[in-house]
Amino acid sequence: MADVNDEKHETLASSIEFKIMAGALAALSTFVVQKLIRAGWKQITGQEPPDPDDPEASTVSAVAWVAASAVGVAVVQVLARRMAANRYASLGRKQTPTQ
Repeated sequence: MADVNDEKHETLASSIEFKIMAGALAALSTFVVQKLIRAGWKQITGQEPPDPDDPEASTVSAVAWVAASAVGVAVVQVLARRMAANRYASLGRKQTPTQ
């Protein structure tokens, strides 16, 4: 019985450790990619990114901005989670917690 409880505790601790690692990496990388996307938009268009809520901003540019931002952030979050999983494995963990 003690072995089962110890195993559950270790799994929970590992899961929390992984979530903290993955979350911190995702937050940092999301912040960086948002800055890069803004700079790229300004470089390409010569203008600041549009505010999607601004009625004076064109619909096309607002949608393009939202799409570029969403894709960039989503890709970086997937990469961050994969990097965290690889790091987790390199620390000697046998399996990345799934939940």
